[in-house]
Amino acid sequence: MTPDLQRTGPQPIYKQIEDWMRQQILNGAWPEHFKLPSELDLAAELKVSRGTVRKAILALTADRLLLQIHGRGTFVSSERLEQPLAERLLTFSDDLLLKHIPFETHVLEQTVAVPPARVASLLALPPGARALTLKRVRVVAGVTYVLLHNYVAYDRCPGIEKVDFTQARLFETLEKQYGLELDWGSRYFEAQSADETLAGRLHIQSCEPVMYMQQIAYLRGGTPIEMSDMWVGGSHFRLSATIKRGQSGGLTGDIYEYVSPRAWETEDRG
Repeated sequence: MTPDLQRTGPQPIYKQIEDWMRQQILNGAWPEHFKLPSELDLAAELKVSRGTVRKAILALTADRLLLQIHGRGTFVSSERLEQPLAERLLTFSDDLLLKHIPFETHVLEQTVAVPPARVASLLALPPGARALTLKRVRVVAGVTYVLLHNYVAYDRCPGIEKVDFTQARLFETLEKQYGLELDWGSRYFEAQSADETLAGRLHIQSCEPVMYMQQIAYLRGGTPIEMSDMWVGGSHFRLSATIKRGQSGGLTGDIYEYVSPRAWETEDRG
């Protein structure tokens, strides 16, 4: 249902369109992830210029009600952070910036030392090799959303411990300051229950559900450069995926690994 635009009234037409779109979102007519028609199609439907439609969309994007993704279109935003399972090697700060969500970063630890054996193994480090240990939290509107433990092979980025990571972003630093070409990564997700330490970091109650993610980032050529552990409060997070049906009829996209109860009992969780 299109709005009844008052073309001679005191309120600008773009503002009337903005208010109509806002109401479509708030009353659920346009639910989360709803894809809006193109600007050209909306302009034709509303009998206004494309610039007028764009001005309304930009206002709602600034209010974080709409999200514009280059090459895909304009969508109704989600109230929660969403992490793509297997699309691009995006960090959570990338995702927040993409959605125009302001955030703060607090550094809890920033040291260079021989990492734990699990980390050294995943980064393919020789015995005695050092890694940057970077522990941070991301805070959005006063709420701690994410706890991050990052480990980076230090021989590829000497001096990185001097970077101010309350302002700088890790992947951006590796790429721009050290000229490293991050190519791809692997991610593993697991539902967990917060222990007292984790609950304290995320400011939640002990035993509340959290989503844990382990990520390993690789340089072009296949050398691991960064490994991270990440925890997000369950009420702030959900997974999203884009999948495509292949020509042979099979589905292409994300691969899910299911672990049997017996496997959980025998698998070394580290």
